[in-house]
Amino acid sequence: MSREWRLPIRPHGLPGTLIAFDGVVGSGKTTTTRMTRAYLRACGQTVRGYKLPSRELKASRWFKEYSADPFGSVRTGAVDPLAMCCAVLGDRLMTVRTRILPALRAGRVVVVDRYLFTPLGELLIHRVPAETRAVVEPLIACFPAPDLSVFTTVSAQEASARVRRRAAERDDPLGLDVYEQRVDAFRRLALSNSGLLLDTTRGERRTFQDLIPHLVGGAADVRSRSQVG
Repeated sequence: MSREWRLPIRPHGLPGTLIAFDGVVGSGKTTTTRMTRAYLRACGQTVRGYKLPSRELKASRWFKEYSADPFGSVRTGAVDPLAMCCAVLGDRLMTVRTRILPALRAGRVVVVDRYLFTPLGELLIHRVPAETRAVVEPLIACFPAPDLSVFTTVSAQEASARVRRRAAERDDPLGLDVYEQRVDAFRRLALSNSGLLLDTTRGERRTFQDLIPHLVGGAADVRSRSQVG
């Protein structure tokens, strides 16, 4: 299987700016997303934030079963990787069409936690052939390409340790192999699609300092400042 997967997505061509964050759980993705929204608002920009997938999808039986045991649920046939990918892409596309695109047309800065790349990373960890990936590419092409794609990353060991330090997730059932393959999948997607790999090992503040140059003077800054107010 090719290690590259260049996605068939195109610039949205709208007045607003789309910033997407993806990364393995425990990589600091949600924290960095939250800091980005706060920073841009402090700069006077109008920001819309979205966290995907929808609560309705996350409440489904198969989603919960997969989340608890990604490899086991696929191995037993309880979850099919291709069907799962299509379902979660469709769920995201509903939000894109009904909320994100209108915000971009209005010139807003849209910051998304877990965008298009997250379900595709899940497809990659199951080592599906190129023919299977090609099945979802027409659906992928319906998504607007982010102006900035940020992939937060740490080692699999660090991600797992961070999750287990959370009071509600001390009994995290995911094995280290799941983290290792997800970290690798996100790295591959980032390198194949001009994404920014943001190492969060040094902590929240220093990580965000590394991100700021990509927000100031980049697409997120130049395109949205003219839309302030």
